[in-house]
Amino acid sequence: MTGQAGPDPAADETARVPVSRAMTVSRLVLGAAGLAAIGYGTAGLLDEPSYVDKWGVGRWLLGGLLAHDIAFAALVFGTGGLVMRVGRGRGPEPWVRRTLLGGLAAGVAATLVALPVFVRPWPPPNPSALPLAYGRNLAVVWGVVAAGTGMVIVIRKWAMRRRREGAGHG
Repeated sequence: MTGQAGPDPAADETARVPVSRAMTVSRLVLGAAGLAAIGYGTAGLLDEPSYVDKWGVGRWLLGGLLAHDIAFAALVFGTGGLVMRVGRGRGPEPWVRRTLLGGLAAGVAATLVALPVFVRPWPPPNPSALPLAYGRNLAVVWGVVAAGTGMVIVIRKWAMRRRREGAGHG
């Protein structure tokens, strides 16, 4: 025996935290609402006579789902796992890395939403369909995401410092 104890789950910030009953109920209600919205949208699409190419819409939706699950989710989870492993013991605290990864996920999601506009051949078949400056607007979205992510980190660090200072005066 080397005298080393196993890992202390209390010291590991990623240790499993029990989920409250309220959280479980909230997840179930939100999941049911999401499924109901998907069903409502699908029923509306199938019932709408102006959509003649229903299979085309279905292929487009399936393509989006596959692009999300294959590209976006893999990129986010892969990057997240790598960042959390590589930075362990050095670099920013785990909560800072997770906050940065959340900002990255939001920015990449916005980019994926705008991506079809960038890869589509120009000019658009209907000039009024895409009248906005998508490049500029995407840059604005990335700026807002970066600023929001930075604000979350700064506010949380400030709150932690105030709690530590308050605990020292008690």
